[in-house]
Amino acid sequence: MIPRMTIIAVADRMGGAEVLGRSVRTEADMMQLIEQGIPKATIRYLAESLGIEPKELMQYLPVTPRNLQRYEDSDRLSDTVSDHIVALAELFEHGEDALGKAYFRDWLRGSIVALGNRRPVDFLKTHKGIGIIDRELGRIEHGIFA
Repeated sequence: MIPRMTIIAVADRMGGAEVLGRSVRTEADMMQLIEQGIPKATIRYLAESLGIEPKELMQYLPVTPRNLQRYEDSDRLSDTVSDHIVALAELFEHGEDALGKAYFRDWLRGSIVALGNRRPVDFLKTHKGIGIIDRELGRIEHGIFA
């Protein structure tokens, strides 16, 4: 279970109630938001929260950039894309909490031995990959280095 403060922080990272169109305080709220679809504008807020360009973040989503261009900022994305964006927001929140914003951003782009000398960003296109990176962050937090 994700702590309540983390859920609120994740929602804020995606633009908060103003962008999401509702308050998100519980896992049930987050699930309902995913099912309804989050607004496209969330992509910009999430990218800005990590200090990257929205175009870079779009590379990690299960939708083509061309398809995303057809959406207005207020248009709601599919539940699949929304779920992936929330998973990325949770990972970014965890990563910044564990490593700090600047170091986490650099860590994402560095080659990691425990990942077969691959970069963590190379894993962000799938939920499985996001889980692998999240577990690696957990190991770092607990002082376990491969």
